[in-house]
Amino acid sequence: MFSYIFMKVLESRPSRYDRWIDLLSFGHSASTRKQIITDYIRPGISVLDIGCGTGSLLVDAAAVGAKGCGLDISENMLSEARKKIRGLAAEDRINLYNAGISEIDSLFETNSFDVVVSTLVFSELYAEERTFALHQISRVLKPDGKLIIAVEVTPKSPVKRLIHFLIRLPLALLTYVIAQTGTRPCNDLQAEISSLGFTVLSEKLSFLDSFLVLTAESSPDLPDGPLSLPRPIDSENDISISKTIWDFIGRWFPNPVEPGLRLIGNPNRNSPVIVTANFHLTVRRVERALHGENVFLLVAPSNGINVWCASCGGEFTSHSILSVLKTSRIAERIDHHRIILPQFSAPGIDRKLLKTETGLVAVFGPAYARDIPAYLKSAPSLYKHNQADFSFSFRMEMLLSMNFIIWMAAGAIASFSGLKALLNFSLAFWGAGFLLYAGYPLLPGNSGWLKALYLSAFEILLLILIQSLFPAELAESIWRPVLVILFLNMWFGFDLRGIVAGSQSEAEALLQKTGLKSLSHLYSATAVRTGLIHQDTQLCHNCRFCLMVCPKGVYALTPQNEVRIVEQDECFACGACVKQCDVNALTLL
Repeated sequence: MFSYIFMKVLESRPSRYDRWIDLLSFGHSASTRKQIITDYIRPGISVLDIGCGTGSLLVDAAAVGAKGCGLDISENMLSEARKKIRGLAAEDRINLYNAGISEIDSLFETNSFDVVVSTLVFSELYAEERTFALHQISRVLKPDGKLIIAVEVTPKSPVKRLIHFLIRLPLALLTYVIAQTGTRPCNDLQAEISSLGFTVLSEKLSFLDSFLVLTAESSPDLPDGPLSLPRPIDSENDISISKTIWDFIGRWFPNPVEPGLRLIGNPNRNSPVIVTANFHLTVRRVERALHGENVFLLVAPSNGINVWCASCGGEFTSHSILSVLKTSRIAERIDHHRIILPQFSAPGIDRKLLKTETGLVAVFGPAYARDIPAYLKSAPSLYKHNQADFSFSFRMEMLLSMNFIIWMAAGAIASFSGLKALLNFSLAFWGAGFLLYAGYPLLPGNSGWLKALYLSAFEILLLILIQSLFPAELAESIWRPVLVILFLNMWFGFDLRGIVAGSQSEAEALLQKTGLKSLSHLYSATAVRTGLIHQDTQLCHNCRFCLMVCPKGVYALTPQNEVRIVEQDECFACGACVKQCDVNALTLL
C-alpha cells in the first residue's frame, strides 16, 4: 500500500525509482520480486513483465537464464531500463516495448510466454481495460502458464479496512498534491480473473491484507473467441455536484470520470466517433455540446487531466487512445474508419501508430466542444474554430480554479487573527488576482512576473500618495501593505503567462536556466520546448495539418492556397505541428 502510493511520485523521477521504492516499501518491493524469481523463473522460459518500469525484474530473470519482454507506457522509465540492461551478458535476452497493456494483442503471438507478471499496474486500469488485458494475457500465455499479479487491495476485515483507510488517507492526499494523481485499490480481482477462466493457485496478503500477490494458472478451457461487446457507459454517471464544484475550484488537481464508450443520442454504424479526455469538466462540456447529435463518444484515460495539459504532459497519448479504441471495440460498431480527436491533443498523438494498430484514420476537430456541432456539419469550419480562447471569461475561470484552494488555505491562517483580518486578506488576494488576470492584455511587459512588478510599482506609488495625506505617525505602517502587495502580485504573476496566454511556462524556463530538473511534480525543466519554428517549403505539400492543429494562429493560407508561417512570434513551441507533419517539413530550431 505504502509503496504503491509513493510509486506515483517516483514515476516522475525514474533515476531514483528503484532506490526509493525499496526504501519506502521497507524492502517489500525487492522481496516480492525475489520471491517471483525464486518460485517461477527458470532457465529457458519466456517472461512478460507488464509495467516493467526500470526493468529490475527482467534483469533478475535474465540472470537465471530466462528470456524477458518488458512493456511500459513511460518512455522515461524505459530509458532507465535500457541503461540498466546495456552491457549485461544477458542483454540479448531482454526486449523492451514502449506500449500500453491494450497493445498486447498486436505485439505478441498466441502462446508466447510461460510467465506473465504485472506489478502495481492493475490498480491503474479501468474496468474494461482490465477485462481486455486479462483476455489478451490468456491468449499469450502458454497452456498451464502462470499469471502473477501484485496489486493493492482493500482489506475485507472491517477493522483492518478502517486501519488501512486511516493510514492510507494522508499518504494518498500527499501523493495527490505532489504527483497530481490518485490511487485506488483493486476489489474482487480474484473474481474477475476466475470469470475469464483462470484458476487461482495462491493468494498472499501483506500486513493489513492491503497488498496482494496473486498467482493464477492458464487453462486449456480459456475462451479463445472474442469477448462480447462491452456495454456503453451511461452519461448520467458523470453528473456529480461535487465533481462539478471541483472542476471550478481545483484545476491544479485531476478530476477523472470512468473512461470508455458513451452513446450520445442514437448513433448508427455511420455516426461520427468523437474522442476526448476523462477530465470531468471536459466530458460534461462535450456531452452538452453534442446534445441533439447522434455520436459515439470515446472517453480516453488521461489521469483526469484536461486535454491540452494531459497531451503536453504525457498523460493523453496514442497509448491512451488505443486503450479506449480497443476496449470499446469501436471498429466493430461502425462502417467507416474515421475518428475525431480534440485539437489540443495534437502534441501527444502519433496518428500513424493509431492507424497501424486499429486501421482507423485520426483527424482533429475544433479547439472547443461548443464548436463540434458546426464541425460535424461542415469540416472546413475547423479553421474558424481552431485557436485557443484567452478571453476575459476564460481568464476569470482560471483565476478562480487555479487560486481558490490557495485562498482557502491562506484564509484559514488569516482567520486566526480574526474576521477582519480574513476579510482584508480576501479583498487583497482576489483584488490582486483580478487586476493581473483581467488586465493581462493591458499591462506592460511580456513576462507575467514583469507585469506583476509594474502593477506592484503602480500600487505602491498609489499607496504612498494616499499615505501622505494622513498624519505622519501613520507612515510607519506602510511597509505591511507594501509587502502584501509585492507577495500577492508575484504569486499571481508566477507562471501567469502560461496560464492565461498559452505561452511557454516561465517557471519551467527558469528551472531550465538554473539547472534544476523540477519543482515538485507540477513543473519540469525537461518539459520545456524551445526554439523557433522553421518550415521547409520545398518539402511541404500543404496537407494543412499544421494549420489545423496550431492553437495560436502561427500559420495561414497564402493567396496561392499554400500554408506558410505568418505569426512566428505567436509560436510557443508546443510541438503540435512538428508532431503532425508527415513529411518532416517543420522543425524547431
